[in-house]
Amino acid sequence: MVRRQCVNLLDHLLDEGAVQALVEAIDDPDDQVAARALHALACDRCKQGECRPGEALWVPRALELLCSPRIDLRAGAIDALGKVANRLPEVAAALACSAAEDPDKGLRGQARRFVPTSLA
Repeated sequence: MVRRQCVNLLDHLLDEGAVQALVEAIDDPDDQVAARALHALACDRCKQGECRPGEALWVPRALELLCSPRIDLRAGAIDALGKVANRLPEVAAALACSAAEDPDKGLRGQARRFVPTSLA
């Protein structure tokens, strides 16, 4: 619970000193912590400060998590990657694959929302 709250706070109050902690939190054993860390790294809307972590820090790990057997991690990865899919063609392609092949119907629908129409 403490780690979840810390990640939630960092989502809103992110500074450059906290970015590495969030990247490390992607591998937290608690799926909710990992998913929130992905969100914090990807979501510009929640930020109050100027820090915007580069995609190179977290996108590769998020792409790997699209194949996780843990549904909450796949959901978190889809959510985070959806925020950058319009800028990164490899992310859009990976989400199109998830939209077609994820074992969970709900996650296929979630991924489909982020796939550019040119790939749909």
